[in-house]
Amino acid sequence: MGKKLSQALITRLPYSESYDPEVILGFSKQVVERGLICISIPIHVDVPNNGGVLIGQLEKAGLFLVAKIAWYRDRHIVTTKSKRLTNTWEPIGIFSRSKDYHINRDAPAKIKKGFESRDNPFDEENFMTCIGDHWSVRNDRADRRYLPQTVVLNCAQLADLQPGDVILDPYGNPGVRATCQSFDWKYRDGGLPSDVRNSRAKPSIGGPDEDDGTAEK
Repeated sequence: MGKKLSQALITRLPYSESYDPEVILGFSKQVVERGLICISIPIHVDVPNNGGVLIGQLEKAGLFLVAKIAWYRDRHIVTTKSKRLTNTWEPIGIFSRSKDYHINRDAPAKIKKGFESRDNPFDEENFMTCIGDHWSVRNDRADRRYLPQTVVLNCAQLADLQPGDVILDPYGNPGVRATCQSFDWKYRDGGLPSDVRNSRAKPSIGGPDEDDGTAEK
């Protein structure tokens, strides 16, 4: 049997001056046609529009841009020896393979109901700020690859994921994996080698060809 498609792609890219859009395009083919592809793009010190460039390249290559989100961090990255000014936020591009995408815009506003009987690590009031295109979420991990669970949860809720659905993560982000474990989603690591995940080297596209039994919706 061939590889089954994932219901969403959620990841954070490594720090780089530029990115190869073909890598993201390769992984996007592993997502159902109406699913969401959510990519957090760190702003490079010397190339402050690297995120904007990648978003434009992905649009030109055929992905449909659903939304551009500003992820604001109240605990920003220390840049005392850098010329960088944009150290408190980074863009999140949300795409789909088709204009006929599926998004549940009401899910974040209703998430509190899901917290009532759940022992969870999330701050409800903080999560409720993640409505619209400005998400205020603390970046409180030393590992710069780490995408906060609140950001992952918000993307997954917008994608209307159900228990057992699969999130594809090309760059092996520990925050994505931890959120899947908390909310009964299946986690699929894209299979990129560890040195590629934090380097500018061009990786092979697609990851390991495995069948985890997930059917396309």
